[in-house]
Amino acid sequence: MKIIHLSDTHLGASVLDERFERIVDDLTRLRPLNPDNHLIIHTGDLIHQATRENRAAARLRLDRFRAFGYQVLLCPGNHDYGGSLSVNPQAACDFQETFSDYIFPDKKARNFPSLYLRDDCAFIGLDSNAAELRGLDRFFAEGHLGKAQLAKLNMLLDSELVQGKKIVLFLHHHPFFFGYSVSPDLGDGKVFAHLFARLTRAFRRLKDAYSFCRIVRDRAHVLLFGHMHYGLDCSGESIKYGIPLALDGGSTTCAESGEDRMRYRIIDLENMTQEIRFLKL
Repeated sequence: MKIIHLSDTHLGASVLDERFERIVDDLTRLRPLNPDNHLIIHTGDLIHQATRENRAAARLRLDRFRAFGYQVLLCPGNHDYGGSLSVNPQAACDFQETFSDYIFPDKKARNFPSLYLRDDCAFIGLDSNAAELRGLDRFFAEGHLGKAQLAKLNMLLDSELVQGKKIVLFLHHHPFFFGYSVSPDLGDGKVFAHLFARLTRAFRRLKDAYSFCRIVRDRAHVLLFGHMHYGLDCSGESIKYGIPLALDGGSTTCAESGEDRMRYRIIDLENMTQEIRFLKL
């Protein structure tokens, strides 16, 4: 089994719809992969703003993947539930309703954690916005799974349903304290943005990351996420928790300026290796 990892496509922003269309073309017409042993996981921020138009446009593109034969799994990001400044319960309901068959592939249970079983693998999706939909927590949301969801995750990982399976966890917000290992250029003209990012990085990650990492320690094989647009291999951090592979999907459509190519990963779950495909902008 292989995973095609997409993330942070932000459809509805600038030229990103056109770029995502190229990704869809790449995987369905130009360099198609065998859908019998590949599935697509999108780790959130599918759209840029929680509008009906953006949801409809994104739905059409995911449906193209499905029409080709790919199974698509999706978890929500903060932009899917609102935007960069806040999330809200109504937008969350609208997003889950529009994409319910991609978020909850087991139609009998429409709640998180979601579970999809295929071959010898168990794919578990989480909503890292779940505990930020009320009060002041809605603003500048940086991810909070909440005690209820973590308790259900703990029970699921203990259940007979997933015993002996290769477990793949996926969520939007990143659980690790990380960034580029080198200081950013000052010549790119974004001095204040870099300074702000450095001073606030400790506060801009999953709020209950410690509790999450304790629960999943030694109980998962792959951890996938997005949100920060870095696109880094974080396995050096996850291995401390007994998770062999942890990957940040970055922004598949290059939502951050300064990139000259799009990229996505193909992860081979049998031998735990990865391949990166590039599309020049």
